Amino acid sequence: MKINPENIHFILVEPKTPGNIGAAARAIKTMGFGNLTLINPGDPSAPEARWMAHAAEDVLENAGVFAALPEALKNTHFVVATTQRVRGYHFPYYTPAELGEKLIPLSQAHRVAIVFGREVSGLTNEELRCCHAISTIPAAVNHPSLNLAQAVMVYAYELFKASFEEEKRFQWRLANYQQMEGVYEHLRSSLERVNFVPMDSWENFMMRFRRMFARANPEVRDVKVMHKILQAFDEYIRRM
Repeated sequence: MKINPENIHFILVEPKTPGNIGAAARAIKTMGFGNLTLINPGDPSAPEARWMAHAAEDVLENAGVFAALPEALKNTHFVVATTQRVRGYHFPYYTPAELGEKLIPLSQAHRVAIVFGREVSGLTNEELRCCHAISTIPAAVNHPSLNLAQAVMVYAYELFKASFEEEKRFQWRLANYQQMEGVYEHLRSSLERVNFVPMDSWENFMMRFRRMFARANPEVRDVKVMHKILQAFDEYIRRM
């Protein structure tokens, strides 16, 4: 089984250097992919971008452009944040090679996004909370210095290479980003109706649920079950 390139989307968050944008487009096309998304980017039509995207100008021209990351993730089922360090969120963690193996079956019927942060500051904590898993590129030094386009190339290559590995067929219908956000909003709303107050903060409390669901890879039917339970809870409170 090979990875389905149509369901793999490379997302660059606020890339400011046109050359990086063009080089990233060239990297993903070289490895057989074509979906590039840009969040609040520098000028992707600049001469430097087109020059660096040599033979991949179509990827550059067809790139989706959004103002913020959540807008680009509405129909996405599995989101991977690439980061220089793992930090303390305890999301599932994959190296690029491990990620390639996981995404072969997942990409057959699900939209997958691999998110790359800013050239200097990476992804914010808020953007990391949009993701289901974290991935870093192992390096031999404490302060690796791969630039954005190089990192994109590493992931594109590992996903391409993983297509030659055998993997069991994955047939779950995973819930997408928007569906999961609906569950989190419903959960918080229901708890607020009974005056529930977290011990520390709502943000930290909800993050625990996000981590729990991220590990579980919920299906669409799981989302429906959660809403049914919360609706019963809401109805019981309404009758009191």
